[in-house]
Amino acid sequence: MEAGFSKTVSARLRLDGNWYRRSFRNFADDSLLVNTGVSFPIAFSRATIHGFEGKLELRRAGPFTGYVSYSNMVGIGYLPVAGGLFLGDDTDQLTGTGSFPISQDQRNTVRSQLRYQPRPRFWFALGGSYNSGLPFENEGPANLNFVSQQYGTDILSRVNFDRGRILPSSSIDASAGLEVIHSDKGTLRLQTDVSNLANRLNVINFSGVFSGTAVDAPRTFAIRLRTEF
Repeated sequence: MEAGFSKTVSARLRLDGNWYRRSFRNFADDSLLVNTGVSFPIAFSRATIHGFEGKLELRRAGPFTGYVSYSNMVGIGYLPVAGGLFLGDDTDQLTGTGSFPISQDQRNTVRSQLRYQPRPRFWFALGGSYNSGLPFENEGPANLNFVSQQYGTDILSRVNFDRGRILPSSSIDASAGLEVIHSDKGTLRLQTDVSNLANRLNVINFSGVFSGTAVDAPRTFAIRLRTEF
């Protein structure tokens, strides 16, 4: 089920929103066979994913344009397991009850950008992002010594083992562009980008079965030169 709206608030502002709810039976996932690297497809009895997405867009206010968007997603899976291959203690899941957050369960995501163009051939933009953090499978305090040696204290400081969730991440980015040449024969554009200005350590995934541990890039610089003729 999905419903949305789009509304022009004024000559300069536009508002878009979307609400959705998805329900699954025999929700597909993967599981490792005992402690090996072999995985088998499994299915949980059911799952639901619901949330809201909204975006406020500034079309033009003098030299300024921009937007801010917000997303809320809740994903819950439900036991017992409806199918798969299980051996040993893993068979407890076949008769278990309860619920758990699935990998897409990121409650709050914010994106924004403000662009300033004082001249037709020059612009500057500043953007930001915020992620409230994804869940991960918490194997309990007995495993903390192992993961501390494997990942280090910096990464572990970005993980909340009590909640089984990665701590929030954020980034500030900047870009600037200049049209060096503009003529009937062609154009030449120069653009520079700086990502993660604060050089913040952002953990995306932690100790996932297939995704592993993913860390966002540190402060990154890029220069692009583009020509059209």
